[in-house]
Amino acid sequence: MHRSASGWRLTLVLFFVTSVIESYGYSHVLAFLPVYLQGMRVQHASTWVGVLSALTFIVGLPLVPMWGVWANRHGGKAVIIRSAFVEAVVFALLGFSHRLAGVVVAMSLVGFQLGNTGIMLSSLRRLVPDNRVGSAISMFSVASPIGMALGPLVGGWLVHGGSFTLHDLYYVDAVLSVMTGSMLLLFYREADRRQDTSSEPAWRTAWTSVRFTFNLPVTWLLFGIYGLLMVTRQMVNPYVPVAIEKFYHHSGSITLAIGAMVGLAALVGALITIIAGRLGDRVGFTKVLTWAFAVLVPAAALLGFSRQLSSFGLILTAFSAAVSIGGAMIFALFSTRIPESHRNTALNLVYLPMYLGGIVGPLMASGLIRFGVAGPFGGAALASLVGWWVIVRKLRETVPDAELHITTG
Repeated sequence: MHRSASGWRLTLVLFFVTSVIESYGYSHVLAFLPVYLQGMRVQHASTWVGVLSALTFIVGLPLVPMWGVWANRHGGKAVIIRSAFVEAVVFALLGFSHRLAGVVVAMSLVGFQLGNTGIMLSSLRRLVPDNRVGSAISMFSVASPIGMALGPLVGGWLVHGGSFTLHDLYYVDAVLSVMTGSMLLLFYREADRRQDTSSEPAWRTAWTSVRFTFNLPVTWLLFGIYGLLMVTRQMVNPYVPVAIEKFYHHSGSITLAIGAMVGLAALVGALITIIAGRLGDRVGFTKVLTWAFAVLVPAAALLGFSRQLSSFGLILTAFSAAVSIGGAMIFALFSTRIPESHRNTALNLVYLPMYLGGIVGPLMASGLIRFGVAGPFGGAALASLVGWWVIVRKLRETVPDAELHITTG
């Protein structure tokens, strides 16, 4: 009997909630990891922040092309739900950890949690009408920034209130992840479609898909730009809490201060991204992408020279908005410019640059921190400057804005 798929609007809502919860929990790791390690009396905690951030992507990188193959063979629903339940295990382990070794094990398992967003993006693209792609992809892409905003805000407030410790916060994140997986299990219906029944080893199919996708010049450009965007983000994000600690001279809770500043910056950035998505439909995605990188370069640099908490917060908001908009525009470009024959493979691999950026960015930043917090932020500014040059000199010549205009219905 044929089983109808969930409608694209319901699917968008389910995936939106899934991404928000995932980012909400992971933002607690990013925002409070320095404080968490210091509470365990870990030596060289600032260096370990960068190493642990890179570790998750080192473990996850070899699995990037495999999730797409397994989704084709066993269904995307199974791969997406797998992520939610592995995520629950990660947060539970973090909650139980009172030594560095436990944190290392938990952060290593994050590599097995990754790989769901590309599958969700591919599944959503199959359902969304052509005249709604830009708006739908932009809405989905802001789910992660919203989760990244709410996590530090709510988490910082709960810990500041005294009724929650950071350990308790991770326990709650584990419960929310289980609820997310259960929600998808009950309400998400994947369309019945022919599965890949090839007897070829999964790794060989994955390698063929990777080569096939990278035969397209536009793929190289988009992956390169997204990789530079992720390097920029991953050089800055782990050390924003470190910078806030240096600026914060009040008697109040440092977790509340970090949560409020990081959360508000991400939330405002997400709201601006929704507007930018509609603007991209009208003027072209590459033009908006160019503007985002033009803001990203000075914002990253100025973060390292700010000497007041208020000015640091304003610059961080501009940085968060530029990163969020850049990601949304790249997702839209992938969804509209990759030919149908290549689209599923490309969207399944869309987070490969994120993993590479997640390795390179924190490792470079952990080396540059010896020059103070201005070191990682200055390196991020340089990476984003290279990205801006690639957009202006390469992408806009290869795919003109005139060809990227989408009329929304």
